[in-house]
Amino acid sequence: VNNEYPDPHLMWPGMTEDDGASKLSDDQIRVMQAAWGHSIVEIRKEGGAWSYVQDSEYNRRINGFTEMAISGPAAGHTLMKTSADPTGSKVFGTGYNCAGGTTPWGTILTCEEGLSDTFGGDPSKIPDGKLLERYGYDGSDYYGMARVEQRLHLDKEPNEPNRFDWVVEIDPYQPSAAPVKRTALGRFAHEGATTIVNKDGRVAVYLGDDDYFEYLYRFVTKGTFNPTEREANKNLLDDGELSVAKLDANGELQWLPLVHGQNGLTAENGFADQGEVVIKARLAAEQLGAT
Repeated sequence: VNNEYPDPHLMWPGMTEDDGASKLSDDQIRVMQAAWGHSIVEIRKEGGAWSYVQDSEYNRRINGFTEMAISGPAAGHTLMKTSADPTGSKVFGTGYNCAGGTTPWGTILTCEEGLSDTFGGDPSKIPDGKLLERYGYDGSDYYGMARVEQRLHLDKEPNEPNRFDWVVEIDPYQPSAAPVKRTALGRFAHEGATTIVNKDGRVAVYLGDDDYFEYLYRFVTKGTFNPTEREANKNLLDDGELSVAKLDANGELQWLPLVHGQNGLTAENGFADQGEVVIKARLAAEQLGAT
């Protein structure tokens, strides 16, 4: 179950919908970070009645504090490195988990639908403000989370926003396994990650960017789905081709590959490598003329 966002005015008396950032205590803000994300519970049906298995090994919460791995083209990228994570390979937390899907191998895809309003700080102090602006990071800090998380200050950790707005893969059957942000699927305000197995065995994931005048995307794996060996599909979503949709006036659809070195996705246009293409997926889609 996705826990998309907390409502401080429903969680505590005396709050309105818009004054949480100014009135919440530090502890209340941390409660909100723990409240959103994703919940996994085991349920059981006995005698026609469903019950929650309270002592199940599978029950867990993935929230704003959970350590997650970063995989795919953006893993270890310069734009993903911070003072707390100089390797650019792990990140704490997820949020605004909206829609998503399941994979043929039984994992969950939960979608980060843009965390821009959870960041504070002064975006005008960032040398490259174009990327922040394109993803809506204006330092609004709607919940006051930057007050308790220094990494959420744009002017202190300018790369921290790049570590959010991804699709997160969770294995519900391995409670000790860290969730993984699959960067090959692109960075934007995700709404939905619906998978199908193609006739040739490759897996296609269809994705929407849920903001005004944004785009539709498709990711197709390079490898094929193995229905008999679950573990063989573990990193299937790390290697493949991300495309963006272009709809012509007559309704015909073209999928335009977001591949570094093609169609103007070059260093001269601000895309040094494939990692930068997926981190700047919205800008890459614009470069190709997506609709």
